[in-house]
Amino acid sequence: MKLFGTSGIRMKNLNPEIAYKIGFAVSQIAKNVVIGRDTRTTGGLIKNALITGLLNGGADITNIGIVPTPTLGFSARNYDIGIMITASHNPPEYNGIKLFNKDGTAFRPEQEKQIEEIVFNKDFKRADWNCVGSVWKDETAIKKYMDFILENVDINKNFNVVVDCANSAGCVASPYLFTDVGAHVISVNSHIDGRFIGRMPEPNEKNLYETIKMIKGLNENKNKDDKKSGRYIGIAHDGDADRMIAIDEKGRLTDFDKLLAVFSRYIVEKTNKKTIITTVDASMSIDEYLKDLDVKVIRTKVGDVAVSEALSKYNAIFGGEPSGTWIHKDVHLTPDGILSGLRILEMMEFYGKELCELIDDVPSYVNLREKIPCPDDKKMDVMNHVIENGEKIYHVIPETIDGARFSLDDGWVLIRPSGTEPYIRVRVEAKDYTVAKELLEKGIKLIKMVDE
Repeated sequence: MKLFGTSGIRMKNLNPEIAYKIGFAVSQIAKNVVIGRDTRTTGGLIKNALITGLLNGGADITNIGIVPTPTLGFSARNYDIGIMITASHNPPEYNGIKLFNKDGTAFRPEQEKQIEEIVFNKDFKRADWNCVGSVWKDETAIKKYMDFILENVDINKNFNVVVDCANSAGCVASPYLFTDVGAHVISVNSHIDGRFIGRMPEPNEKNLYETIKMIKGLNENKNKDDKKSGRYIGIAHDGDADRMIAIDEKGRLTDFDKLLAVFSRYIVEKTNKKTIITTVDASMSIDEYLKDLDVKVIRTKVGDVAVSEALSKYNAIFGGEPSGTWIHKDVHLTPDGILSGLRILEMMEFYGKELCELIDDVPSYVNLREKIPCPDDKKMDVMNHVIENGEKIYHVIPETIDGARFSLDDGWVLIRPSGTEPYIRVRVEAKDYTVAKELLEKGIKLIKMVDE
């Protein structure tokens, strides 16, 4: 049995009893803990249950209140462990728990397994009455984080930016930081509301429809002779602001892979560091767009933990996932959507171009996705079948870093089990739609052969 998925614990109607047990388990390995949460209506409930478990095990807790995940990760450097209560991009009825190390990285799978073993074995050692922990409140965490970020960005041009925080944790920092670097900011969905009444926290085209419409209108009505600060772009966050997606001057939600490719090129050209970390599900457009710079693109398992480990292993300074989860190792090791948004402005200033121009520079390929229902207890059998038999279908040996990726001359296929849902996911990318469709159909057939 498992509690932790790809990104911590995340459940619909998360039971506070689970939070209590996690808090008690954490208290067995750490005695000095910092805790923060996003704006979800159940956040206070889960926080109090966690704190009760931590206190019962003898840990001391510093409560920093409603903060973005990058603020919690930054704050963790002064404690044994950081705990963030968030379900990220999930709807309001979900909640979750994510654990962080002192260096700002999320718990690795072996660390999560240690917590699970304590919980399932009921291996709790209750503190004596005179050793029960204490709770402290720190209201300076946001300011310390904001000061730290401002020290690590260099923006000298004035920009026009719409910042959409999804009524969640980004509200307390993101609009203020964009203002502090000199941008003219219009805040959208930037008041705290755990029901996410402005939009759902997943930053996709459907949820950002009104914000996209606003940016189009702002730029259409902008005085064409006013070139002082250019046209508006948008920066939108998920529920805990560890991710970011940009909306360009044409009102287009930027393609995640293209944005990652453009920013990777900027980092390489600015720093001359020629190693970029990304994940197995990232587009081949990154390789193509960086080919002339002789850049080494290293792919890891999906998830920020794998990206952060690879950053250290290969001495790289930037790594990112197509989801918009980016890690800037030269600043800190926690995924940071606010810092990523600010660095988009840095990039635009560096090139002296609009974001839409930079995005249009990246090659486009056909992308197809499908998810096949598969119970969790059958995922291993399906994946073993895919790895054993996929070579006969695709005529290449699969890479098995995370699932099975078949890389061909004109495209690639990734077949991997979902870490959070009962599905096997298939992603295909190719230079031609016919090729992409054929690769996808072969992948679906390969998965379904297990039940035949």
